[in-house]
Amino acid sequence: MSIKGQLSTKPQKETNHRQRERESMEDFYLTIPYGLLVLAGGIAGYVKRRSAASLAAGVGFGGLLLASGFASLRAFQTHSFSTFALILETVCAIVLMVLMGWRFFKSRKVMPAGVVAILSAIMSGFYVYMIVAHKRRDDSVSLM
Repeated sequence: MSIKGQLSTKPQKETNHRQRERESMEDFYLTIPYGLLVLAGGIAGYVKRRSAASLAAGVGFGGLLLASGFASLRAFQTHSFSTFALILETVCAIVLMVLMGWRFFKSRKVMPAGVVAILSAIMSGFYVYMIVAHKRRDDSVSLM
């Protein structure tokens, strides 16, 4: 180890956090707007068609996505990572993709089922990417 490394006053945790800020897109950047869209869609479905199922699904999934997005944001602010939040976001996106995809194939209505299914498929892919990227980052840190 060099003298410079021994005299460093910056904690390693803070340095890793700053490097993480520069290198990656965090999940909460997309999860919070995604959760708001799902919540708003559920409310709109209830207002337009008086669909209690739309309201329940929108509030339920939108609320879970918002809660996990804010949990991820809080973990980021405290220089940590919330694996639980990322897994919850992934599960919500996959369930929405399957349910709304099935509804789209059944009804052939692009709005809202097709749009939500496609958006959820994109978000599912993003979350899987985030899981893999986080795993790689953990593996590279543990090798040091």
